[in-house]
Parts: sequence; C-alpha cells; structure tokens
Amino acid sequence: MRRTTTATLAAGLLLALTACGTADNPPATPSDKGGAEAATSSPSTKAYTFQDCVALLDHDFQQGQPQDASKAPECAHLSPSDYQRAVGEVLTQHKDEMINPTSTP
Repeated sequence: MRRTTTATLAAGLLLALTACGTADNPPATPSDKGGAEAATSSPSTKAYTFQDCVALLDHDFQQGQPQDASKAPECAHLSPSDYQRAVGEVLTQHKDEMINPTSTP
C-alpha cells in the first residue's frame, strides 16, 4: 500500500514538472517590467534562491501533496530547466524512500 502511495507521489511530481515545462509563456525579464523601476525592488520583497524552491518542493513532497510550484514565489524566478533540476533534486533525495518505502531516512 505504501509503495503505491509513494509511486503516486512521485508520478504527481513528475506530472507537475511536465506541466510547467510545456508553458508557452516565457518568464518576464526586468526589461518587460518597466526599465529602472524593475531593477529596484521594494525592501519588503524577499529574493528567493534555488534552494528556497527545493525546500518548498521537498516540503510539499513530505506532506504527500506534490504540486506544480513553478509559479510560487519561491520558484517563479527559475528558468524551466532550473525548475526541472530542483524537482530532480527532490526526487533524488527521496529515491530510497520510493524504491524501498519501509526504510526510514
């Protein structure tokens, strides 16, 4: 039963990855947002990193709710290939759990 659940979670993450990788709209660049205004961000805006996106994806995976987070603030700044790499990192971290669900990390 647990193996099926884990396989379903992995499949859900892969579907989310595929869904975001096929988007027709490229991410906005600073020049699309109005020149100098885009270069200066408000002090309350947090600058997210690649690791922030990985942490969000990992959290969702551990909660049993993998989903497409490519538009979440933590991941929105990533290119599609970087987002795919982040998903791959999470899947790699949990590969032993998916292969042998009775083992604990």
